[in-house]
Amino acid sequence: MRKKRSIRVFALTLAAVFALGGVSAAAIPAGPQDANFSDVPADAWYAEYVTLCASWGIINGYEDGTFRPDADITRGEFMKLLTTIGELVPYKVIDTSVHWAAPYWDLLNDNGVLWGLDIPCTREALNTAITRYEMCVMLSNFCSNVFSENFVELQNLQGAIADYSSIESKYVSAVEQAYGKGILTGYDDGGFHGGETMTRAQASAVVVRTAWPVERVEVSDASEIVGTTQQPSGGGESGGTVSPMDPSTSFAWQSRNYIDAWGHVNAEGRQILFGDANKSYFNGSEPNLADFITTVQVQTWDINSAGEYYTRTWNLQVNKAVAKEVVAIFEEIYASSERFPIHALGGARYTDTMRHSWGCAIDINPVENYQVDTTTWTPLTGSFCYKTSDSPYCIRPDGIVVQTFAKYGWGWGGGTAENGYTGWTTSADYMHFSILESGG
Repeated sequence: MRKKRSIRVFALTLAAVFALGGVSAAAIPAGPQDANFSDVPADAWYAEYVTLCASWGIINGYEDGTFRPDADITRGEFMKLLTTIGELVPYKVIDTSVHWAAPYWDLLNDNGVLWGLDIPCTREALNTAITRYEMCVMLSNFCSNVFSENFVELQNLQGAIADYSSIESKYVSAVEQAYGKGILTGYDDGGFHGGETMTRAQASAVVVRTAWPVERVEVSDASEIVGTTQQPSGGGESGGTVSPMDPSTSFAWQSRNYIDAWGHVNAEGRQILFGDANKSYFNGSEPNLADFITTVQVQTWDINSAGEYYTRTWNLQVNKAVAKEVVAIFEEIYASSERFPIHALGGARYTDTMRHSWGCAIDINPVENYQVDTTTWTPLTGSFCYKTSDSPYCIRPDGIVVQTFAKYGWGWGGGTAENGYTGWTTSADYMHFSILESGG
């Protein structure tokens, strides 16, 4: 079972603690040891952030007594920082010969922190300096999936960020979360400059603000999203609570007329899904992406560290063609007496050409519902499934999740002939649901 995030205590004297209901307003205590660096002026804007991170061993300095605040921080280094403040503990042996940060990549990938990013676990990729856009995606996923925070909504994101029009569609939601939560701010010129790389000094500030919400920058027009399962204002065909629908009218059922069992879409289906009869997937950089990919808000159950059930609210990106049925599916799952817990949830992403890039697939609890090679039973993503664990996060063929998705015509990637679902041939993906009958 995935290690749930406990209250973060760096030492017995730590006064600022996290809880589901909010954050203590107490000041962050000094670290247990001095952390002075020859190249960090006492009056630098980042001095306190660097000192705090270094004193608690979150970001170390160099043997020559420097911190090198202006040096770029790599993806691998930032991944290590997130696993440290998230208290994510390795639960399997990872080959570090590829890169020293491979275990951190694996932990974040399994916990849905890398969803939406095409960052392979290779030496070249992990040694690459992280961009502000990439950091936003990780922070948005991390705050939701690891720290169980609700999403925020800005009243005027376009007005707040001068270069808003240059932000690629696939990054807008993540920028809104990182900026709206006061974790990653803009520059003096009002721009966000998402394509620029991050320095060690900037990463220190980001880490402190993420770990201690009391230190975040106040954003006046940002509000926390809480409430009923709905499509947010401006996030779909219409805002407000979505009316119940007849499952037989879902796009998944209707798509059988446009999409064959192998996922080949005819011209009519491509026109509906992508607005172009010659297009077969989204790559995330389309200028009209927002015309087809929308954000729906859904509620699910989760379990806190005390074993108590509580409600979580998620923003989930999906194709507009399936938005109404996705909301209906999660409304039924949430209303069920089974109270299936969800700690990680992902929708549209653009790292391949398959159903996620259509906005027509959803992944749930990837650690406990692995993708596996069924010829060798070697995990490809995640760690286990219902066949090998009694974790409440495991999706089961006779459970409310599979049954509800099937009711609306969605297939499950964990299906096999023995449990009554179509399934795949040489692999299974227990976390995965899509509009294909096979769950592919």
